[in-house]
Amino acid sequence: MKILIAEDDPVSRRVLETTLIRWGHEVVVTIDGAQALAMLKKKDAPPLAILDWMMPGMDGVEVCRHVRQMSSTTPTYIILLTAKGGKVDMVAGLEAGADDYVAKPFNGDELRARVQVGMRVVELQRSLAERVHQLERAEAELRTLALTDDMTGLWNRRGFLILAEQHLMMARRTKREFLLIYADMDGLKRINDTFGHDEGSRAIIGMSQILKETFRGTDIIARLGGDEFTVLVRDIPLATRVDIKNRLQENLQIYNTEGRHAHNLLVSLGIIWVDPVGTNTVEELITKADQAMYEHKRSKHADTIRE
Repeated sequence: MKILIAEDDPVSRRVLETTLIRWGHEVVVTIDGAQALAMLKKKDAPPLAILDWMMPGMDGVEVCRHVRQMSSTTPTYIILLTAKGGKVDMVAGLEAGADDYVAKPFNGDELRARVQVGMRVVELQRSLAERVHQLERAEAELRTLALTDDMTGLWNRRGFLILAEQHLMMARRTKREFLLIYADMDGLKRINDTFGHDEGSRAIIGMSQILKETFRGTDIIARLGGDEFTVLVRDIPLATRVDIKNRLQENLQIYNTEGRHAHNLLVSLGIIWVDPVGTNTVEELITKADQAMYEHKRSKHADTIRE
């Protein structure tokens, strides 16, 4: 294990260094408290430190206090090396943050035993920190799974509502308008009935890919369920609504031209401009966009996208 030693006396420092190397440890040598603290602040700091209590400038107890103020999931295990034998002094060292102490001149067997205790504590801390990291990662993955659609990888309804609500509050504070789009695939039932539900699922995935290609990474794209999608387009004026529809139509045409399916993908759109000074909730805005989509569906031919 990598062990830091801080000892101002050259003879004691050499004896301690030689002893630890003989036991198979990698030793980092410092000659005073300031050097020791600088080393312990580094990202790859030794996990175990043996500090002489009495050193010029910053002593071992002061180093302990500074180290314990540092935030770490695996705090340094500190052994104080001291000629002080009074209980008051020992208590003061432990209260400053030391984990253990060894009297000077040190006995080799005692030092070895205390270093081994420190190594076990360090390994337990590392194991615990890794376990905490794994649990945090698993929790993050579960949160993501709870907010995303399994089939398409887009946000699901719950995820969209959370993100859209956050954006709506921000938009009202900054007075920035945005667009809300409701998209409904045309003919999914016919695809399922004619080609099977697996092909219907592939059509839904295809539509999600088209939406990802059409909109920016900063926009919020979600599958609400079945063949229904919604997109919150951030920081964009109403005048660009036609451009967005044209871009979506172009991407649909490119996708259909590639002949990935035995059928064409078609979609009806409802697009509403959201005034940041309005009072509608996200659910109410979705309902308005849904109504606009049905108006579009009724007014267009089955195989085109137009006003």
